[in-house]
Amino acid sequence: MRFGRANAGGGTNVTGSGNQVNTGRVGGDMRQVQVSGTAADDPRLLAAQTRLAELVAALDARADEVHSIDGCRQAVARIDEELREPTPDGRRLTETLEMLSLALGSATSLTSLAGSLRSAIEALLS
Repeated sequence: MRFGRANAGGGTNVTGSGNQVNTGRVGGDMRQVQVSGTAADDPRLLAAQTRLAELVAALDARADEVHSIDGCRQAVARIDEELREPTPDGRRLTETLEMLSLALGSATSLTSLAGSLRSAIEALLS
């Protein structure tokens, strides 16, 4: 989701699910990862949310390298939704990670990030 004007001399640029907000003149990459939630005190959940935010940022930068960007965005949204639940559904997360893997195709840099996300989610579920 994007609002505002990107690199248009001024204005506001909001991307992702509240992960990045830039106001005024923006030069270069001003990306910051910030994760919030009700159970953010669990370091395993924080790690999974951080890996997801990193993957979202990489998808924004490398959308043309993936097999299906729409499939990637749908999988990311489902994972984000599940990670915000009080008790994430392990089966749904596992199935969605498989969907994400298929949608990514052979984009090596992104599959590496997806692997890190998978590891973080497996640690959360164990």
